Amino acid sequence: MPHDAPRAPRTGPVAPPVAPHNAPHNAHDERLIVMAKRPALGRAKTRLARDVGPERALQLAQAFLVDTLGKVAALVHTRPTVRAQIAYAPEDAGRWFEAQAPWAEHTPQSDGDLGHRMEAALAAAFADGAARCVVIGTDAPHLAADTLAAAFDALRGADVCLGPARDGGYYLIGLTAPQPTLFRGVPWSTDTVLEITLRRAAAAALRARLLPVESDIDDGADLARLAALLGQRPTLAPATDTALRAETPSGGDGGPPSRAPSPP
Repeated sequence: MPHDAPRAPRTGPVAPPVAPHNAPHNAHDERLIVMAKRPALGRAKTRLARDVGPERALQLAQAFLVDTLGKVAALVHTRPTVRAQIAYAPEDAGRWFEAQAPWAEHTPQSDGDLGHRMEAALAAAFADGAARCVVIGTDAPHLAADTLAAAFDALRGADVCLGPARDGGYYLIGLTAPQPTLFRGVPWSTDTVLEITLRRAAAAALRARLLPVESDIDDGADLARLAALLGQRPTLAPATDTALRAETPSGGDGGPPSRAPSPP
């Protein structure tokens, strides 16, 4: 199998959520956007790969994606106002992502840096009628569905919601309207991203709410902390827990996680 088209999890796609009863389309005024890349050998979790090797990084990236989609499916199942959207890359990965999460909407990411891509995804969602939008990536597979719900709840009394990451960035951003100034000219992947974003929000007189601090999994030290956490609470990210317990793959596309979570 080509390295740029890794297999879907052996257990199939994350199960679709049960459709809510009596929920008209216009009731879905909350949008959860997942910025996701199709895992590919040599391009998956490159910082982590420097510590664990490219095959292991690919295996973990696949597991992170499965766990993240499981949390999104769980939220859509329990919160009828939420529509899920996967903003995917590369551009030819649409069918692959549709196979992983047929219950979500799928749109290709725009060109440009991370800020431009998030800004574009949010602008499109608001233009489509969303009243509250939350954006996440796939670097925090242990993030609970309750945390995602809390972000939407916070946006009922705030203009911007941020999930601070321990490295000085953020693992989640939520908005009630487009705010281009929060995304343009930001030095992404540095320890000043959260500080700059909060400073710009204050300058624009935006009401900001912060969620609990969490860790993005970017390198070997982050992975060790996650492994310790999952050793105590494996259900936080079951596919990642399985991948961490598996032997390091010897080559090929890294192999998918052995099981995928299902929504409640």
